[in-house]
Amino acid sequence: MKIEFVNMPKGTGRFTFVLRYWANMMRSWYIFNVKFPWVKYHGFVRVMHGTRFAKRSISIGHKVQFGPNCNIASDAVFGNNILLAGSVALVGKYDHSIDCAGVTIWDSPRGDDQPTIIEDDVWIGHGVIVIGGVTISRGSVVAAGSIVTKSIPPCEVWAGNPARRIKNRFEKEADREKHLTYLKSK
Repeated sequence: MKIEFVNMPKGTGRFTFVLRYWANMMRSWYIFNVKFPWVKYHGFVRVMHGTRFAKRSISIGHKVQFGPNCNIASDAVFGNNILLAGSVALVGKYDHSIDCAGVTIWDSPRGDDQPTIIEDDVWIGHGVIVIGGVTISRGSVVAAGSIVTKSIPPCEVWAGNPARRIKNRFEKEADREKHLTYLKSK
């Protein structure tokens, strides 16, 4: 496997970078083959301490980073080149029905959750909650503390509770199209 010396932390030499890279590869192997073997991963994945994966259908692409204390508690598909900051949570939308008369919430039936899809080149800020069944489209950014309740189109920046569009990621439509074309070619 070829190591790409891009996006190295400032002050880190190549030797240290290679050591950290291989230590991460061993940690990822342990996490996804021993601790959470139901999670399927397809490339370089970095998982910080405290991150948990519920026993659900979860697939992770190449170059995906989970910050500390993330909680993936819904079916999910992660594309490539994704950054999740700390304490990001993906939660099911239909965990318990609340509209069944004569049945406690505890005993209520569960609905059918759709998978959450995080497409390529997405950055999700600290403390974001993503409700099950939404798609965060390629090239998008979700600001810290947001609650995502509906799907996000490509190359947009969203924030708030509930999250809403704040702006386009690129000022010019030509730049947006150039970036989306670039992502499709990878």
